[in-house]
Amino acid sequence: MNPKELHSPQFIRLESGFLKWLQTLNYSDATIATRKRNIREFLLYLERCNINTIGQNTDDKAKRFVRYLKRRENKLFGSGLMNASINVGISTANKFFEYLRQTGTATVPDNLEHVKGYYKPKNILTLQEISLLYETTCQHNPNVKPKNRPLEEAVQIRDRAMLGIYYGCGLRKSEGAGLKANDIFIERKLIYVRKGKGSRERHVPVTGNNLKYITEYLKSGRKILLERSVEDTIQENFFINRYGEACSDQALSARLGKLVKNSGNSILQGKKPTLHTLRHSIATHLLQQGMEIEMIQKFLGHASLESTQIYTHIINEL
Repeated sequence: MNPKELHSPQFIRLESGFLKWLQTLNYSDATIATRKRNIREFLLYLERCNINTIGQNTDDKAKRFVRYLKRRENKLFGSGLMNASINVGISTANKFFEYLRQTGTATVPDNLEHVKGYYKPKNILTLQEISLLYETTCQHNPNVKPKNRPLEEAVQIRDRAMLGIYYGCGLRKSEGAGLKANDIFIERKLIYVRKGKGSRERHVPVTGNNLKYITEYLKSGRKILLERSVEDTIQENFFINRYGEACSDQALSARLGKLVKNSGNSILQGKKPTLHTLRHSIATHLLQQGMEIEMIQKFLGHASLESTQIYTHIINEL
């Protein structure tokens, strides 16, 4: 008998159905591979407990599965599993329970509780620090020659649009870098994210000053930058560098680092914020301002509410 192979006909069927369900939700291949490994471990554990169908005293054994993970050896390093690894297994089990509920399969166990230490403190900027970053994009450099000022101003306009995309719209680093100019719908006040994490597409609202900064960049700053392009065809990318080429995510990260340095604020510099810090910050600020967690989930493009709920823990830590 292979201890790595399932033998319960129901478990074999449910595992296959669960993985196909994840595919319909557009989870990435890497995520599905991880979920497959985790759910296989959970179902094999139930079989070792002489349980071969969901609903057969499953609830108690499911809770004991958490204790099993806490005691299990890390197969790679020989030590115990880290809390983060334990919670990946717990998250997979809970996702499996969600699948069972949606398909109406037997009596579904209660969701398992994550172990302490699952929610790591995030590097969150204050509203004042965010405002400072925007203000820094307006700093005048006296060393710039008059003939170069239009280019420098175009870069500043782009940097404000960058903050508008990553903070104002909460996009992931790759999502922002992958934006096309025609993904911005100014009149509808929406940004179309073609493929986010897990290949999920979504529309993100953009309003207020962030809409103004993005519009200003599209109508003036970006055009000035494109004039420096040596290519015959116009770049489709939203973010353009000072040489008229598409900005990489590394270049955008470097620009944020430059803004942080130029801010002259030691506390902000000590936080060493990244583009993803801006995403964490807007999610936290929206929650603090009373937005429903389900709306924030949709805004961020999370596949499940579980990923978004981390921000309820963050605001308790601030």
